[in-house]
Amino acid sequence: MQPSPGPVFDSVETADAPGISRRRLLVAGAATATAAMPLFGSPSHASVAVPRDIRFIALWQGSPVGAHYVTFRMEGDRVTVSTRIDITVKVLFFTVFRLKHLAREVWRGGRLESVESTTEQDGALLEVSGHATGQGFRIVGSDGPYLADGHLMTSNSLWDIRVVRETRLIDVQHGGEIGLFSKLLGDTQPGMQQQQAAGQASQYHLITPYYAGRVFYDGDQRWVRALIEYKGETVEYVPEP
Repeated sequence: MQPSPGPVFDSVETADAPGISRRRLLVAGAATATAAMPLFGSPSHASVAVPRDIRFIALWQGSPVGAHYVTFRMEGDRVTVSTRIDITVKVLFFTVFRLKHLAREVWRGGRLESVESTTEQDGALLEVSGHATGQGFRIVGSDGPYLADGHLMTSNSLWDIRVVRETRLIDVQHGGEIGLFSKLLGDTQPGMQQQQAAGQASQYHLITPYYAGRVFYDGDQRWVRALIEYKGETVEYVPEP
């Protein structure tokens, strides 16, 4: 396995989050932990509501450069969440960045049960796998095994608005845990090109060691838009027509 590529943000300091550095985000929450609210209900519920599939087109400077899809499948009391990201930004003949990510997460009773993922990022191949244990969630990435808190959400969980309440995430692209800083920026017009996404949306500023940006949720708390920064370039997510 090749070593993990360097993170997008070696140091992040903004007016909204002064002094938030990559190192602080990697160890955020060491003193205190917050458990994620149950996903898809709890084991006591006879049925749970499964989110609708999410299909985004990725735009860079107004032009399509890829896609980000999230699909959900119910199997008994388990929900399988599949994430597919395929984005390439080029300037003339040069590739500014390339990200291809495939992940399969299985959730049961509001907790992550297993994950398998493959990521190609700027020429490096990353593979991650993990499963729940009695002590937590054991995840194996390029740096070896790590025992994470079994109640955490994952770095792919932007589809669930509850992720903005977290300070730590299970990193399904690199392995281990990462910190998350989030701040509500208020309600705003999403400004999307798609008519079905029109209306008010809650906007959150998010920072992790590997990506940052703004994420928008509509009145039904569905993920409807995003502005994600990779390596200094901003990619906009808009719903697929």
